[in-house]
Amino acid sequence: MGADGGYPLFVWAVLAFVFASVKPTDLVFVRHGETVANATGKYNSKTLNVFSEKGQAGVDDLTRRLLSEPKFEKILVSPSPRALKTIAPYLRASHQKATVWPLLYECCTGHRPKNAAATRFSYGAKVVLPKDIADLFIVDPSRNRLPVASDYNAGLAQVEASIEEFRRSYAGTRILLVGHSGHGGQFLHAFTGRWQKVDNTKEIRVSIP
Repeated sequence: MGADGGYPLFVWAVLAFVFASVKPTDLVFVRHGETVANATGKYNSKTLNVFSEKGQAGVDDLTRRLLSEPKFEKILVSPSPRALKTIAPYLRASHQKATVWPLLYECCTGHRPKNAAATRFSYGAKVVLPKDIADLFIVDPSRNRLPVASDYNAGLAQVEASIEEFRRSYAGTRILLVGHSGHGGQFLHAFTGRWQKVDNTKEIRVSIP
């Protein structure tokens, strides 16, 4: 101990260096482009992953914006075709690849039940990439199945799993996540403490100490 009962100066110097060396996590979250389903409210196999005219324009604008800034250290994408197709033009133009992160898959949509609480979710079918853009993505063989959240509470369990893994594996990086509104809203709330509107192809930037 120092003469004043505190730590010696060199200890404070080391602690100051350690804390100064801890990088914040610079997170950019983007919801996929507007689909025909989003635009019309008609959700089926023909509308769910097809961009509306506005949606395609949003993807084009997003690509231009992302190309104007430094590259990310990591890019994680939901396995949904609409999310993959949203970021594919940027990846192609910037000569990068993104990692498919199944835990970003959409969940927690619809009405939130009273006293909602995380339960359990499972995994189902294997991730299948659209053939024309498959070369732009990396799929970990040990994480190649889609989450199955049978209800809202199971979806909350999926969100909790994604938050835990994100904190464990991606802290201190400049990272881009491309996902959805339901999962994304829950995920961002966990880090910011507030609910915010998650618009199609609009970046939400969060600095996490």
